[in-house]
Formats: sequence, C-alpha cells, structure tokens
Amino acid sequence: MADDITVDTITGNPVVSTDEDGSSHVQYVKLKFGPDNTFSIVQDGTGLPVTPFAAILETGLTELIGEDSTEVSAGGDYSNTADFTLGATMSGEILSFMLASHENGDGVIQTGKGVVFFFDADPNVVAGDTDLAAIGAEHATIIGMIQVEADEWNADDNGAALFRTVAIPFHALSTIYCVYRNTDTSAVWNDTTPNNEVLDINVWFRRDS
Repeated sequence: MADDITVDTITGNPVVSTDEDGSSHVQYVKLKFGPDNTFSIVQDGTGLPVTPFAAILETGLTELIGEDSTEVSAGGDYSNTADFTLGATMSGEILSFMLASHENGDGVIQTGKGVVFFFDADPNVVAGDTDLAAIGAEHATIIGMIQVEADEWNADDNGAALFRTVAIPFHALSTIYCVYRNTDTSAVWNDTTPNNEVLDINVWFRRDS
C-alpha cells in the first residue's frame, strides 16, 4: 500500500501526505501555534513556545514555634507543623534551610540543638507534643531528618540564625511538611510569661518535574 491519498473535491484531486503501515494511513501534519485566527509554523528557529519553571524555589519564612505557642520543653518536645504548599505537584530536592530565632518578650533568644524533620504527609503535631502518631505511622512519612547543634547558631542581641546545606530528594508532592524537635537539655521555648520565643524556618529547593 502506497503512501499518500488523493482527496476528491469539486475543485480537483488534491493529494494529502500520509504514511501507511500496510493497512491504514496516518496523515503527516505540520505544527502551528498562536492565538485565534493567527499562526506561526514550527520550524528551525521558530520552535513551540515554552515557559520554563523556576528551577530554584523558596518556601518563605514559616513559623514553627510562635510567641503564643504552648511550651516546647527541653529533651524532646515537638514544634508546630509547618506546611509548605508548593503551588503544583512536583518532584525535586531540598537544598538548604535556615532557622531563625528571636524573642518577643523578656526571655532569652534560644539557640539550642534539635532535629529538623521533613515529611511527605501531615504529621499533625502541635507545639508541646512529645510524640509523633502512635505505632510509627508518622515516622514512616519522614523524607528527611537533620540534627542541628547549638554551636551552629549565629546570634546577637536581636536574634539568631542557623543555615544548613542539605540534599533531601522528594517525590511528586504538592505539600511538604516540617517539624522541629527540641532535643536540647536546657533550651526551653515559651516556658513562662512573658517569654515569647519564636522559631521560623525558610527552605530552598530545586524543582525537577
């Protein structure tokens, strides 16, 4: 069976370009693009328009412990859960994060050690919780776990910051969740009034899909 077919019309017999597989024809087409009633032909030097996504993204500063949060005691209490809505379903890699600590009352600026957890499902913890969900359900959703030490903080009279470069790949997700666990033996967040210690986190990540 030969390529191409002839189309009978009242104006003649135009030939339509096709490819055939022995039993049927598949029409060859040229790609065009553009708004209604206009078009541009796709050819060398004029490809389909593509809007690339931003490869490196930032979650923005997000609260883990607020000044009104329940006390986060030393030795293992968890913070609130921070939700990072990514704006689309995507995969990629967490590249770095920053913890920011300050005091809105009369307490000290906390710079203790702890663990930063990233999850692919909501761990549903709030400030002051001593455990993740029972029977290890939430432990199974951890995609990254980073120990931070007290001597990593850079502190002055107005606040403190800790920056860490990491490599935490994540699969196709629309939201990443984060929790801080206070493993320090002495640092206590919001233990008594008017102690109003605050802990925020900012995360940078690469989008791969």
